[in-house]
Amino acid sequence: MTHMIDTRLLGHWHSGPFDVGATETSELNFLPDGRGWSRFDSITSALSIGRFRWSCPAPGLLEIRYELRISGTYGTKHTGFATVDSTDPDHEVIRTAYRIGPGTPPYTEEPVTTLVVEDHAVEFASHFARGRLHISPADDDSAAIVPYGTA
Repeated sequence: MTHMIDTRLLGHWHSGPFDVGATETSELNFLPDGRGWSRFDSITSALSIGRFRWSCPAPGLLEIRYELRISGTYGTKHTGFATVDSTDPDHEVIRTAYRIGPGTPPYTEEPVTTLVVEDHAVEFASHFARGRLHISPADDDSAAIVPYGTA
């Protein structure tokens, strides 16, 4: 079975605009080569990044296959890890319907391009606003801890 990549997913997505009142935020990042990472951080300084492979086995269906999870805390003086508590293999597989279109975050009137994962939350979120279109592995805060190889 050939798995495709929906190019509309490429880039950075963040839950911030939809997390009104929450003490956590989540991110999804999709690279054109089928790699990516998710990020979860909390006001308590908890930080978790999961690296994955992704594809679209059917139109409107997203599959994320986690490979590595790095957990620790973030620092206040930089965006990366201040401490690393664990670096472990991760074998979680998420298959979820998704849609991309306009969405209006709470307490705003302006719609934003929104990714909605419908069947399974990813990093505790289901709505993500479009961030930057062009990203690279260097944008992953865990790249300094575990460099990206050619795998």
